[in-house]
Amino acid sequence: EMKIDLVLQNENWIKPLCCGQGWSSDAKGGVGAHDNGICWANGVQGFREYAICCHGRLRQLAAARAPPWMAAEIRSDIAHWRGKKLRRVDLDRFEAPARGKFCRFRVVKGKLVTCEPRTLELCKGGPGSEPYGQFEAAARASRILLELGLLPRNADFYVSVDLYDQSEQPVPVITKARAVFTPGFLRMPSYELVGPLLDKLRHEVSRTTWSEKEPRLYWRGGMRSFNSCQCGGHIPGRAEWPARWRKFNGSTLLEMAATAPQPGGGRLPLTPRCHCQAHWTNSSTFKRNNRIRLCELSRQFPQLIDAKLAYIPDSYDSIRQRLLDLGYAAEFSQKTEQTKYKYLISTDGSTIDDTRIYWMLSTGSIIFKQITPLLPYGIPGLVPWEHFVPIREDMSDLVEKIRFAQANDDSMKQIALR
Repeated sequence: EMKIDLVLQNENWIKPLCCGQGWSSDAKGGVGAHDNGICWANGVQGFREYAICCHGRLRQLAAARAPPWMAAEIRSDIAHWRGKKLRRVDLDRFEAPARGKFCRFRVVKGKLVTCEPRTLELCKGGPGSEPYGQFEAAARASRILLELGLLPRNADFYVSVDLYDQSEQPVPVITKARAVFTPGFLRMPSYELVGPLLDKLRHEVSRTTWSEKEPRLYWRGGMRSFNSCQCGGHIPGRAEWPARWRKFNGSTLLEMAATAPQPGGGRLPLTPRCHCQAHWTNSSTFKRNNRIRLCELSRQFPQLIDAKLAYIPDSYDSIRQRLLDLGYAAEFSQKTEQTKYKYLISTDGSTIDDTRIYWMLSTGSIIFKQITPLLPYGIPGLVPWEHFVPIREDMSDLVEKIRFAQANDDSMKQIALR
């Protein structure tokens, strides 16, 4: 242990080793090529190595002024708690009802203490599951901040490991995403966005020139699909979105000029919203699944869309053959293959599609993005018709907007290469 400590104190020695594993203290390089280096290890020593390696760059980032969209996002999240007094006893009272979903993080005299992740219902899948990954990411970030002296030596907070949160809580909770109508949650970036994975994808994704790209929309993904339509609350085990969602779900936002087929264009026609899907694998309602809608549009408009399921979970065995018969399935596609198309689409699946859209923005293709009620970190920094083309959640305007994109190739190229 003494030898390790002496080595870690020698910054000139540790930087080549640590940064050579994929981390970089170069402001231009950011995080490097792969995520299996010692700096991303879960052990405390790994966090120390990372902090030493990238100390200067991280300090520079911490001291930098937040861009306007980020500052606005932070103000929006903390606004709910301004003027409210929170005591430690409030956190103590919340611990019992929070058990199973939220994990309490305590920093006591500079040491991080967390809940046991396997006590969380969502983390019973163990390492490798997304909720467990979110717990690990929060613990990793907390330890790195401690090593850099950027986290108080005595702190107390809760972290959600759920895919998103939609119910208000009596204390602040750090989360990956929240519903647009649920204040009080403090959003943090998805761990895929700030870890080595995203930079790795950016390095791997080849840049096909705009003129070489095929003018069709391309998508490959899993069967699971987020669906926000009301179920009336009468179906056991199905959560009902609160009444305040109905205004959004009634297409009010989606009829604004900002989401029209072109900037300053007319209102979208009022079309029926999708219907509640009683059960994801119900053979009579599975076509209400948003990603199935996309595959069906591909079947009807093959000259505009190439969308297929690359993964059908075992839980969908009851309808697997029907999906195959309809031609909805295809082989897995590498990300480099997807860059050969002018149009890609970001659509929520079983989780929030905040990782996919960010690596897609590096491909030089146009991104079509569903407007959904789920708000992950960073999305408010993206502007419709500047960074992406917005589409309705039920995709009823997708074909229309692909045709618009084809007819306005020069303006689409400017967005894609922004």
